[in-house]
Amino acid sequence: MKGLIIYVKENNFNAVKQVLFDNQVDAITYFDVMGQGHLEREAKERIVQGYKTGEKYTPEFVRRTRVETIVIDDSKASAIVEALKAHADIHGRVFVYDVPDSQTL
Repeated sequence: MKGLIIYVKENNFNAVKQVLFDNQVDAITYFDVMGQGHLEREAKERIVQGYKTGEKYTPEFVRRTRVETIVIDDSKASAIVEALKAHADIHGRVFVYDVPDSQTL
């Protein structure tokens, strides 16, 4: 079994979800997170007491979506990663790790 952790921009979530569903992954978990890393951050205009200042700044932390899933077939995990890479609208990072065991409660 393989586990996938996918970090993408918030507006890429639907594209990631569609790629997973197209690959018969029907169980996912997602989180809205804040982070800092190698993904690009957009400059924002500073607003003070409701007034736009015209001053631009780059926020230290930005919103991202973290998507997690477990894939039973290792070859399917590779196919999913390739499909995510090939999709033009998805920008982020995917982590693949081994899941040695799983138990149903």
